[in-house]
Amino acid sequence: MLRYCAIRIALLIPILLCVSFIIFWLIDLAPGEITDTMITDQMTEEDIQILRAKYDLDKPLIVRYGKYIWNLLHGDLGRSQVSNLSVWEQYKIRFPFTLRLSIYSLILGVALAIPAGIFAAKHAGTIWDNITTAIAMLGLSMPNFWLGLMLLIYFSMKLKMFPAAYDGTWKSYVLPVVANGFAMMASITRQTRSSILDVSRQDFLRTARAKGVPERRVTYKHELGNAWIPIITQIGMMLGMTLGGSAVIEAVYSWPGVGYLLVEAISRRDTIMACGCVILTATMYTIILLIVDLVYAAIDPRIRSAYARKKKRRVEA
Repeated sequence: MLRYCAIRIALLIPILLCVSFIIFWLIDLAPGEITDTMITDQMTEEDIQILRAKYDLDKPLIVRYGKYIWNLLHGDLGRSQVSNLSVWEQYKIRFPFTLRLSIYSLILGVALAIPAGIFAAKHAGTIWDNITTAIAMLGLSMPNFWLGLMLLIYFSMKLKMFPAAYDGTWKSYVLPVVANGFAMMASITRQTRSSILDVSRQDFLRTARAKGVPERRVTYKHELGNAWIPIITQIGMMLGMTLGGSAVIEAVYSWPGVGYLLVEAISRRDTIMACGCVILTATMYTIILLIVDLVYAAIDPRIRSAYARKKKRRVEA
């Protein structure tokens, strides 16, 4: 198990290198530079060149990227090119807001998705199954930013029930959590339904029912217990995606999280801040997937025994 974790962490290095280079390259391809908003009519051409040299814009992309990676290897994520604030400090301030939004959205999504998926599987082929599947398909196909805007227009602007942006109260969590959690609910519902249907065909369930085990216990202990692996995979992926991909929802609701910080950095061509946010988010996503793999071993004895057999073979060799 420790060897597996070490390999997964080692694989994070090339991933971060690729991700950082891609974001560097994409920002360089985008029209405009960070100095565009700093140039005034009073500045001469020489002044403009000095300003560009201050941000290394007079150097090729590969040179600027190499300088950034050199600093990164020494543990320095750099400072914002706009505000001159530490990237790491800004990330630490913003990340708790993104984490809370993601966790609350996941709790809402799972709380609705697991019962809905079980309900659809138990009524497979009926009108109730079709309705549940249709709602799940709606959630998968509907862009979360559109849903976020619709909720904002109706519940905030028209009914004035909830604030349009973060104001420190619990009400400001409601709309972004619903917008974020709806897509998560749809994806987990489909996975739960599929997993329960696969397990329901197994012989041990017919044996349990023949022995007189209550149907509720058969469902939640035997069916759901054996269908957890793909469901947990989906939950872990959705948590990682919402941690790294909630930028749109955060921008819609002016949420003071990492996603909104990344959007601001890209719009200002703040390459150092954007790269730092992407690298830290990619690291967090990889760690979450590693935790999901470890949860597999905790809930499935077959996976634990597979790890044990591999370790025994290495010792014997």
